[in-house]
Amino acid sequence: MLTMRCSTIRLATCAVALFLGGLPSVRAQSQQPAQPAAPASNAAPPSKADLCYSGYGLQPQEKISICTDAIQSGGLTGIPLALAYYSRATASAAVGDQKSAQSDYKQSLRLFTDVIRVSAPSAPILFQRGLIYHTMGDADQAIVDYSDAIRLAPNETYAYVNRGIVLYTKKDNNEGAIADFNSAIKLNRCEVSAWINRGLVYKRKGNLDQAISDFTTAIGCLPANPSPVRPANEIPPGTQLNAAYLQGVQTATQLADAYYQRGLAYLDKAGKDPKQSIPVLDKAIADFTTAIRFNPTAAAHYVGRASAYMYKEEFKPAIADFTDAIRLAPGDEYTYLHRGIAYHSVNEPDNAIADYSEAHRINPLDVNPLVNRGIVYYSKKGQYDLAINDFTDALKINPKEVNALINRGISWREKGDPDKAIADFSEALRLGLLTGDVLQFGSKDPEAVRHWAQVANARYQRGTAYMAKGEYDLALADFNESIRLNPTEARVFVSRGGVYLIRQDYKRAIADLDEGIRLDPAYAFAFFQRGFAYHALNEPDHAYADYTKSIELDPKYITSYLNRGIIEYTRRGDYDAAVADFTAALKLGPDNINALMHRGVAYAAAGEFDKGLADLNRAIELSPEFAKAYYYRGVVYSLRGSVDRALTDFSAAIRLDPKAPEAYLNRAAIYAQLGQHDKAIADLDEVIKLVPTAAGAYYNRGYSYFAKGQYEKAIADYSEAIKFNPNLAVAYNNRCLTRAVVGHDLRDAIADCDEALKLQPTSLDARDTRAFIYLKLGEFAKAVSEYDLSLQVEPNRARALYGRGLAKLKGGDKSGGDADMAAATKLSPSIAEDFTKFGIN
Repeated sequence: MLTMRCSTIRLATCAVALFLGGLPSVRAQSQQPAQPAAPASNAAPPSKADLCYSGYGLQPQEKISICTDAIQSGGLTGIPLALAYYSRATASAAVGDQKSAQSDYKQSLRLFTDVIRVSAPSAPILFQRGLIYHTMGDADQAIVDYSDAIRLAPNETYAYVNRGIVLYTKKDNNEGAIADFNSAIKLNRCEVSAWINRGLVYKRKGNLDQAISDFTTAIGCLPANPSPVRPANEIPPGTQLNAAYLQGVQTATQLADAYYQRGLAYLDKAGKDPKQSIPVLDKAIADFTTAIRFNPTAAAHYVGRASAYMYKEEFKPAIADFTDAIRLAPGDEYTYLHRGIAYHSVNEPDNAIADYSEAHRINPLDVNPLVNRGIVYYSKKGQYDLAINDFTDALKINPKEVNALINRGISWREKGDPDKAIADFSEALRLGLLTGDVLQFGSKDPEAVRHWAQVANARYQRGTAYMAKGEYDLALADFNESIRLNPTEARVFVSRGGVYLIRQDYKRAIADLDEGIRLDPAYAFAFFQRGFAYHALNEPDHAYADYTKSIELDPKYITSYLNRGIIEYTRRGDYDAAVADFTAALKLGPDNINALMHRGVAYAAAGEFDKGLADLNRAIELSPEFAKAYYYRGVVYSLRGSVDRALTDFSAAIRLDPKAPEAYLNRAAIYAQLGQHDKAIADLDEVIKLVPTAAGAYYNRGYSYFAKGQYEKAIADYSEAIKFNPNLAVAYNNRCLTRAVVGHDLRDAIADCDEALKLQPTSLDARDTRAFIYLKLGEFAKAVSEYDLSLQVEPNRARALYGRGLAKLKGGDKSGGDADMAAATKLSPSIAEDFTKFGIN
């Protein structure tokens, strides 16, 4: 018996779209606002205000505390107080406290505006206010202030740089931004922030080589090995935050940022050329590592390196980097989201859920944490209701979120509701095809490629739902379309092959499974499915090889052990190997009934009946309504010779499953052995009703008809057996014998015996039958020759001795004939009656 599971089981838990979203919004490098002069090197230690303004090396919470103390001290007014509010606002934003950040930005803005109203026009002060507008998202007012600053100080670079940043980040004006950065570079060939930001614009435009060139120029403009930025707790006691120190920190920060941005550009470049991705990703990792070395306080640098590790599927170092980033900036949704993905990928579902939940808390309007958490719930925890709730919440935020629809559909399907699954997949397809009107199929644009891959996935998932409903034509239609849209997905070929397996179209199944294995040589289930197809096609060696490969790739898949064990004891006669495979299956599933049943039969086939019956008794104890267990125990009792018990078990199997042909077939065999041919024929009639092409049933019924003397019916059944299995040698032999007994069509009978010997050259029965026909035809010399060949193999074969004796006697060799017939009668006293019954005296 072959055991096959539906090809969708393995695929049902394939999570969709784990990598959602890109890296965090690229941080444009602005010129820093002017700050009060730092204390001279021989001055007293820096004040709280000095630490608040500089902020270098401080954690956001430390900076919030220091700035709060400075603000509440009462010693700051005007611009110094405005800068303190601004510094505290940036720290609050870094920990995700947007409400406090906005309040402080507004307070800083009010203070700057008060100064501007009562002071002479000042480019630095206008620039500072523009920076606050910029940070708060008021792009138009920021541009006004930056433009006024440029008008007042046309030879200074800082306002050009920041206006360019607003133009490309807020107004989508890439060319205007490049013009501003060019103006800054024209004023100062080593204006680092202009080079970095121009590189960002080129990166945004897709010109990655030019972007990398600009970042490299920025790196070349800076000292090669400045002192790294130190966290506050690592600054040596007594260090003065004087102008030289702060300039050194700014230099290290800029250099680190240039390496970081170049690392991001390499990361994008790796995504555009997968064949060259590893060396390019290594360049990205090297740049992020350098950025971390010069500024280990910037969370983004760790996130960048973690993202490169993610692309390389090196999830453990990615998790370590994301963890460092969270330590530095605990309020960033992106970092939690992607650390969750990394935990998901290393099969740590609880940690993944915790991270997705935190990402959702930080930004409850982002669907990605909900979608990914839902994927973990159904694919790792089997908690379909929780998954469906998450996908439904995501769809409330964005009713057009295709990933949520697809994954909710998977959850419905795995929960056993294929109709709801099909509804979700169909809606996903409708939305996908609407977008497809804009994104041309076949385009190499990355967005178009991702879109059509998503549409193909929706087709695939709906196909698996149709497959679960048994609607195979609809499943095939979806799989065909999925393959047309994306012919690189191994699982779709394997699933379509699964449909062909169910339809017993094994050749097509193998073709699809071959392609699935070519696309994914480590796809264990594809090897199992192909092994099943070869098994069904009676190609046991190919099947055995595929089951073995499946076990090698997935040592925990029970059914591969089962089917390989079946081949070992049914086709190879290797009972010890079969028992070993069934035992391995039982270690994985101690109460696996199929493993118990087949090990029981393998033990019995090896002559260990007690062990075999113990296994089968245990199977029946575990599942007393399982017909197969009774059937196989009946087989063991048959092998043992316990005919009555075998009959009882076969009858029990038929009662529990009246449509199981093998139980009727085996009960009929016992009835035939007992000479109860009418009962045998009745059971075989049932087999033929259930399986009209069952060659073995026709053959066995022909045997019983022959035993009853109903020779014409026997010949008809043997002919049907041959029609359905032209390689069934015993059917040719028995038709040959029956024709010989009837006494007509003897030449046809000879042809049947010839075919039997052609298929089975060592068959003594066929040779004896052919000799018997020659005896009937009066061709005694040929009869003697045929019997001689049988007796060379088996000298004490009574039938051949008696037949040769008759042939010799009738051919004139009385002494030789009498001697052979006497020897035969001694071996089988009733042998003469057998020949008389068939018309030979």
